[in-house]
Amino acid sequence: MDFFTDHDSRTTAVPASRTGAWCVLMVDDEAAIHGVTRLALSGFEFQDRPLELLSAHSAAEAREIFGRRSDIAVALIDVVMENEHAGLDLIRYLRDECNNRLTRLVLRTGQAGQAPEDHVIRAYEIDDYKEKTELTTQKLRTLLYSTLRAYRDLALVEAQRNGLGNVLQACAEVQHAELFHGFSVSVVQQLDTLLGVSGSTFCCVALPAPGNTEREPRTLTITGELMPFGLDDAGRVLPAPVVARLRDVLAQRASVHIDDGYVLYMPTERRGVNLLCATFPRPLDELDRQLVEIYLRSVGATFENLNLMEDLQESSKELVYTLADAVEARSKETGAHVQRVALISERLAQLIGLDERETRLIKDAAPLHDIGKVAIPDAILHKPGKLSADEWAVMQRHVEFGVAILKRSRRELMRVGAIIAGTHHERWDGAGYPNGLRGDAIPMAGRIAALADVFDALGSKRSYKEPWSPEQMLELIVSERGRQFDPQLVDAFAAHYADFLAIRAQHPDRVLD
Repeated sequence: MDFFTDHDSRTTAVPASRTGAWCVLMVDDEAAIHGVTRLALSGFEFQDRPLELLSAHSAAEAREIFGRRSDIAVALIDVVMENEHAGLDLIRYLRDECNNRLTRLVLRTGQAGQAPEDHVIRAYEIDDYKEKTELTTQKLRTLLYSTLRAYRDLALVEAQRNGLGNVLQACAEVQHAELFHGFSVSVVQQLDTLLGVSGSTFCCVALPAPGNTEREPRTLTITGELMPFGLDDAGRVLPAPVVARLRDVLAQRASVHIDDGYVLYMPTERRGVNLLCATFPRPLDELDRQLVEIYLRSVGATFENLNLMEDLQESSKELVYTLADAVEARSKETGAHVQRVALISERLAQLIGLDERETRLIKDAAPLHDIGKVAIPDAILHKPGKLSADEWAVMQRHVEFGVAILKRSRRELMRVGAIIAGTHHERWDGAGYPNGLRGDAIPMAGRIAALADVFDALGSKRSYKEPWSPEQMLELIVSERGRQFDPQLVDAFAAHYADFLAIRAQHPDRVLD
């Protein structure tokens, strides 16, 4: 991609005045000079854009205009105005104090002796030096062509430099995303910033290679939801025109620029394909297209990394549920318990305002709360009646065993699982086990799993009891506010009790083989 080719045929990437014209400022204390210049430049156009001629009759007035306008392409500056070197002072002010390197500055003097050409060219950052007597109409017009062309090219390079800087910043922002929703939101925000628009849209479709049974097709919607859809079903969640664009790109096996967007075709290392589609509220010019393409290629790499991370997380969750189900099966209890505890824990975490990442970790680790029961003897685990004091002491050790099993892992999911396994039998009033922790000393993940576990156990059939009614369960939980359970959690639970009953209804008990 060549950022430095001739761009005579395009004008939208360089700054234009608010009228769409090239802005030229005349700075001269002689009113006649302004009139003659306007006459000489009447009808002048460059790249099909006319001139917007502004007048300043002093260097002070010119400073005020430069303070208001950032789109002045050329300034024709007289030397002698308020004083003998007012024009030279203005040039130094613009270049040194304002750091204006874009505007083309032409010194136009009627008193060459006041500012000798050789000295001025050497000492001041001007782009040309003209005596008023030599500036015929044709020479003035020729001067404007050359200075506007220089301004255009410098402005284009500046826009490209700023655009690439914005792309790098946007890439850095989106690469911090850990979840698909946050990733999608970040991409849209950065696209809007990059192009100076509002209302960009973005979506992705990940298509695994034929025969790849490890990964399902995925569609990341415009709203940031990750759905288990390929192109055949993407019409359920994506607009029809977007699906049509994605199909065309897949058929061509090549990325495609569209007037108001870009679709990236990105093969993956495992012979699958990711399709990323961005659309914008206005047509894109050539520079916009270049910046969007560079940015979306980086976004595509991040999207694939998130897919790989999602695969790893799914594998970890699958392992967690397999282990938890094995414990449930050994306990001869209902196999949906661990799933419900996970969902109940997730909802509690949401209700008390935990962030999305922490909520997800608690949900995924909650099924491990009783993993230590694998080390409890069958005679105790399956005893239908009340446990003796010695048997209860052995049963309580499932907490210790669970921590021992999980704490060896360096994976964050397992470490949170170890926290939950080790603290979900602690009580808010300090009367729990194994360490008698009280109040806020109990990790939030443990407090959440404790309430979720008890609530679901109350509603389930066990070898030693029948399931409780919804009214009995709520009464018990509320009665233990500030005793067994965190008051904040109990309040959230009671206020949204229907949500938790719905989780139980949607995931009924099943008998494990």
